[in-house]
Amino acid sequence: MALVAGGLILSSFGGNAASAQSIEELRARAQAIASQLEGLREQEALLGSKMLEVQEGIASTRQQIEETKASIEDAKGRLVTAEDQASQYVISAFIGAGIGDDLSVGANDPNEAVNEQVLLDTLQGDREQVAEDLRAARIDLEQKTADLETISATLAAQEAELANVKVELDRAIAGQEQLLADTTAELRAAIAAEEERRRRAAEAEARARAIAAQQAAAQQAAAQQQGGTQRVAQGGQSAVRSSGRGGSSVVAAPSGAAAPAPYTGSNAAIAFAMSKLGTPYLWGGTGNGGYDCSGLVQAAFASAGKSLPRVGGAQYNATQRIDQSQAKPGDLVFWANGTRHVGIYVGDGKVLHAPRTGDVVKVAPLYGQPTFGRVS
Repeated sequence: MALVAGGLILSSFGGNAASAQSIEELRARAQAIASQLEGLREQEALLGSKMLEVQEGIASTRQQIEETKASIEDAKGRLVTAEDQASQYVISAFIGAGIGDDLSVGANDPNEAVNEQVLLDTLQGDREQVAEDLRAARIDLEQKTADLETISATLAAQEAELANVKVELDRAIAGQEQLLADTTAELRAAIAAEEERRRRAAEAEARARAIAAQQAAAQQAAAQQQGGTQRVAQGGQSAVRSSGRGGSSVVAAPSGAAAPAPYTGSNAAIAFAMSKLGTPYLWGGTGNGGYDCSGLVQAAFASAGKSLPRVGGAQYNATQRIDQSQAKPGDLVFWANGTRHVGIYVGDGKVLHAPRTGDVVKVAPLYGQPTFGRVS
């Protein structure tokens, strides 16, 4: 059990308030906790294999116990038989006139007397063999009884050790899951606070630009009234109209930089995937009995009238890269450019996906370092 017991260590992070943490620090913390949780779940899978091995060992041990019991019963039976044979030999030895130097053992015929003497000698040798069998049977019985006690003790120790490790691992996973949930809640609160700060800053910037535009318009109007040329006046009016419409000058996009595609995330695709919550993961599955990760994504968008390739890497190539800050529900989430995993972003830092063999379609927090793609 050393493979599990050595790894059950819960990480402890400081309890600073979310307001004192940057979003990146919180995100890094959540990713670290998620990574540790994944490691514990891998240990859980290893424990499952170990449990299977121990259970097979227990079954084998129980079979040995049954075989030992049968051997003991066999030894007891042979012991009874040997004792019965010994009794019969003793009785036979005293039939007739007994054993003497002469050959007249209850018979007048010398040949018959010789035969009886030979028989009695044989019975004497058989009694000695029976005695040896009795000793061997008792030794065999004692050995098998000792073996039974040893095997029983081993079985009890295996069961107790297995139960202790399972309890320890369950406690570690539960603690790590709670730690991840708490940190994710902090992260959401910090992101909401940052979004609110940016919104207020944007409003303040818009107001400042509006005031600046008004001042510029007033200055241009004053210049016209002072007798500027018609061309200057027209330019001023154009500037006023431009300022009045936009509140700021237009900045050209950097050369070679592609703007994100318009958001086309489909509620229908999300609704389809949500309807499959609890469906078992099935490697290569596209709906018949279960889904794998890319199979779920393809089926969800097909229900919304959007065609996507079958595998995650091709789905990555078929979507446009966007930053996580631009992600909206319905965008795709990729790990290792889709070669390892893909899911559907549902907002609030969560992904809807079919995780792995033994799991089911579910909504879970984002983890690791994913990239995002938008279906055009």
